[in-house]
Amino acid sequence: MRKIFFLIFLSFIFSLVFVSSAWAGANHNVSGWAWSSNIGWISFNNTTGGGGINYGVHIDPLSKEFSGYAWSNNIGWISFNKADLAGCLDGNCLAKLDLDNGEVSGWARALSQGDNWDGWIKLRGVTSSPPYVYGVKVNLTNKELEGWAWGSDVIGWISFNCKNEDICSTKSNYKVIADINRPPTATNLSVPSCCYCETPVQQKFSWKFSDPDGDNQKYYWLQVDKQGDFLSFGEGEYDLKVGSYAANNTVTQGFTSLVKTPGNNQLGYNINYYWRLKVIDSREATSTWISGPSFTTPTHIFPSPNFSWKPENPSKDEVVQLCAVKEGDCLDMEEENESVCYNSVNGEISCSNAGFNWILPSEAEFTGTSTASTKNPKVKFKTEATHIIKLEITDDVGGCSCEKSIGISKALPEWKEVAP
Repeated sequence: MRKIFFLIFLSFIFSLVFVSSAWAGANHNVSGWAWSSNIGWISFNNTTGGGGINYGVHIDPLSKEFSGYAWSNNIGWISFNKADLAGCLDGNCLAKLDLDNGEVSGWARALSQGDNWDGWIKLRGVTSSPPYVYGVKVNLTNKELEGWAWGSDVIGWISFNCKNEDICSTKSNYKVIADINRPPTATNLSVPSCCYCETPVQQKFSWKFSDPDGDNQKYYWLQVDKQGDFLSFGEGEYDLKVGSYAANNTVTQGFTSLVKTPGNNQLGYNINYYWRLKVIDSREATSTWISGPSFTTPTHIFPSPNFSWKPENPSKDEVVQLCAVKEGDCLDMEEENESVCYNSVNGEISCSNAGFNWILPSEAEFTGTSTASTKNPKVKFKTEATHIIKLEITDDVGGCSCEKSIGISKALPEWKEVAP
């Protein structure tokens, strides 16, 4: 009895000194009450325990390590901080959660220890006689802590949940809850070959977002680096955190600009890159860095198809000249309507040596020697309507397409000259 009285008095004095350095409360994710038949209630957060001091216990979702303070009116502060747990009895001092099975291991310590009492509280172990395995465990479904910890003869057994004693509906509904926001992850990282024909041109990245708590993606942090060490980022490299919603367990995408002369947070052509990703959920839990496959950007800019036609206002059954490159019957075409291709240093060149594919509607046909692969084909339209013509141009890096609408009017009337 003298030892308990001494510890109560010591904890009161210690709390007066400790007020300025206790912290946590709403910023920490463990709350609720545990019970010891020796020392009574233990509060794990001032949001549940009340009082003017902001304190609490926290489990880091990445390291799974405990930190912070719980409070007992009888023995004072109970620390889960690494600095206070050095020198524990078995060397595994730090309180830690195993997210695979929910088991808690390590130690906590009452800071008012003294009078031949060391203050240690063991969170998992085996009793000596008879041997009994005990420990604290987090139910990862409802996030309640269950089971027992042992605090020697002074504190005795600490129950973390009324279920341990089967008294939830009859005496007290106490429990400790760990509102752990487990970190999300990203899988199936890939670099799809697409989006090189868009304006502006983009490099696409893809991954599947998954969160064990069912949260959605709120941000992603993408790094793209030439060396692969991710130590610094300059021109032609990328390092940005981007707001981007994605539902849980869905494939999502990120994009960067791909330009001829890249600046910061832009990628360049014909460069080998390494990339990695962090995903952040709607409650701000962050994954570790996850590396994607290295890739090389296209050698140069993709073709930019374009075309015009003559006559400008064609009629039904009239021969129409389609012009995509300035040669042959299309030497007079306007430069702004000409297709553009690129060389290995992204200089503009003619598309004369590229592959062509013209796609006509069913109401149109090629005439003479023209085919779908002719650079500047001749065509006829069988009906009076607005028709869509599509042109695909493919070079050594890939292909792009464009389409335009041509309005076809009624056929011109036949006429012949007669004498007056």
